[in-house]
Amino acid sequence: MTKNHGLENTPEQLLARAYALRGDDPDETLKLYADWAETYDQTMLDGLSYRSPQRIATLAAEAVARRDVWALDVGCGTGLLANSLRAEGFNRVDGLDYSAPMLAVAQREGRIDKAFLRDLNERRDMGTKCYDMLVSTGTFTHEQVEAGCLPELLALLVHGGRLICTVHCDVWDVGGFGKALEALTEAGIAAVRSREADRLFEDEGESSGCYLVVEKLSG
Repeated sequence: MTKNHGLENTPEQLLARAYALRGDDPDETLKLYADWAETYDQTMLDGLSYRSPQRIATLAAEAVARRDVWALDVGCGTGLLANSLRAEGFNRVDGLDYSAPMLAVAQREGRIDKAFLRDLNERRDMGTKCYDMLVSTGTFTHEQVEAGCLPELLALLVHGGRLICTVHCDVWDVGGFGKALEALTEAGIAAVRSREADRLFEDEGESSGCYLVVEKLSG
């Protein structure tokens, strides 16, 4: 049974805890996701009407014609996005996350193949040109992971591969995502094929995230 450290958390309280996390407090981050792993799906889908996993999976289905490509779910958590990808016909999906309990749920539920326990704020040492597609949602948010990881993530993609992800609107500037993507574009490493503002949760009154499709061009 997952310990909750004496906390009784509503879906809104758990999301607030997640948004309050900072990259300089890894122990608090790990504690939250250990608390949350067994109830994360219910919290996000039933409690908060989390729509972005399906939205990203739909973008992936539109952007990538083949379904036998290798995909990596970056910051996969319990594999909600990986599960949506499989529903779209993608059946080769690995997962990378900072939380071992979250990864354990994703594997137990059969949502991911290989599991990689990695911190996106550190070097990942996973090689280069391993994947045809990277997907991510809910990872680039509220200064937990900043844009400095993008070049190393793009190095995992084959030429012409896609990064399909969300970036929370609150961190687009402060997390350096706009500038990083501009620099990658100017260097000829990547091209932003689409960028759309939309809701991350069904019941939000306004757009809270950017939905991105980025193509790897070189490097």
